[in-house]
Amino acid sequence: MVLQPEIDSRAVDHVRNTLEQLYPGDEITITVEAADAHQADPIISILDTNGFDYQSKGGHDGRSYHINARRKPS
Repeated sequence: MVLQPEIDSRAVDHVRNTLEQLYPGDEITITVEAADAHQADPIISILDTNGFDYQSKGGHDGRSYHINARRKPS
């Protein structure tokens, strides 16, 4: 899933709706522009409250920021 340059409420809703479709053990990678990584807090909050383990890291190109998440087993 690649989000548009600005993480607005529509982008957060899109992430929430997508995560609702994932089963335990399913994985997803959410990619945003590195310049917008500071706006990722609402996405991290959704992952925390919906049973996901996650790890975030910057891309090798210095222009992207990735959040790799996996739904915890029930």
